[in-house]
Amino acid sequence: MEYEYILLIVLGVFAGVLGGLLGIGGSVVMIPAMVWLLGASKGGVDQIHQYQGAAMIVNFMLAGPSALKHFRAKAIYKCVWKVLVPTAAVGVLAGVACARIPILRGEGAVYLRYLLGLFLVYVAGYNVYKMLRPPSLDGISVEEAAKVPFRKKGMIGIVMGFISGLLGLGGGAQAVPMMQIILKMPLRNSIATSAATIFCVSWIGAIAKNVSLGSDGSPVRSLVLAACLTPTAMIGGYVGGHLTHTLPIKYVRIVFIIVMGLAAWKMLTA
Repeated sequence: MEYEYILLIVLGVFAGVLGGLLGIGGSVVMIPAMVWLLGASKGGVDQIHQYQGAAMIVNFMLAGPSALKHFRAKAIYKCVWKVLVPTAAVGVLAGVACARIPILRGEGAVYLRYLLGLFLVYVAGYNVYKMLRPPSLDGISVEEAAKVPFRKKGMIGIVMGFISGLLGLGGGAQAVPMMQIILKMPLRNSIATSAATIFCVSWIGAIAKNVSLGSDGSPVRSLVLAACLTPTAMIGGYVGGHLTHTLPIKYVRIVFIIVMGLAAWKMLTA
């Protein structure tokens, strides 16, 4: 219906701003919102897979403007980014392949929603903990990050890519907290490095996911959805990338928690 496409265009703005602001790619906003606006299933078609395919296309398009803002702000830890890109590429292909197993197709696609919802509960809870804990050092410097063993950075890339491919995420929802926990990186730099990685890797996942949809019209539906979301999402991504470096870190974290919580609730109750 026409009004649904108008809502998707508006949704692109919010997904872009939040994706750019938080370095999460926007899928955690887009997929729950599409489930809410368009439904979770129709005539036996795996709509959740269509939404994932569309969201993964938009992730790539909106990550570019956001990553550009982070690059200009010199916030990207290149020593981490150089490891995340190749390992996340491997992970995303593995994740897309796992999403094709029979138990996650058809009626079983509901399990993908539940997995995503539970993951988002964890992410929101971790950030509540970070916000309430006593103040500590902001995080390691780029020089210290360069000394972190390859295996730690590579593990983050593999997990980031795998969950992205399996659940249709940009990868930031898992990479940002992992960089904070495992690498002890500052939040702003974690967001910036995540956005740069998403830009370099998400196109691989988008192609693999949409090819995996088959020949029943699902890829076309995915492309139509992406076409509605992309223009305004790109504008929003640029604005969000700017806000990351202007808003107080406390408010960035609060927005992150609220978005994760609402998205989790929608995925677990739709």
